[in-house]
Amino acid sequence: MAGGLTCALGLKSMTRSEWLALMKFPTEWSEWELLPEELLAAQIQGYEPGHENATEHDRHGAFQWWLKREPPEAVLVQLAQLSWLDPDPSMGGYVRECIAKARAFSPAVAQALRG
Repeated sequence: MAGGLTCALGLKSMTRSEWLALMKFPTEWSEWELLPEELLAAQIQGYEPGHENATEHDRHGAFQWWLKREPPEAVLVQLAQLSWLDPDPSMGGYVRECIAKARAFSPAVAQALRG
């Protein structure tokens, strides 16, 4: 998960950090270790030139990847916080609706969803 990990994106090779910046992931995704190699590899594999013009799709995919795994309360709180940091407010709002339906929903998660 080091920043030196490279991936081939079309004709260009870039580091993990460069790809995350291109897709406009807030730095907290990496800082909180919420981009495991399995998720990142799947996202990079699905990349096609032009995806950087609709980066919310990749970030939304990362949220949904976690929600499918029914994460514990602590991860739901982090996902809720990330939804407020996302550069696409509409997508962030939709993600909060999805988080509110999670199995591990709790008062702490509800508080994080309120911002």
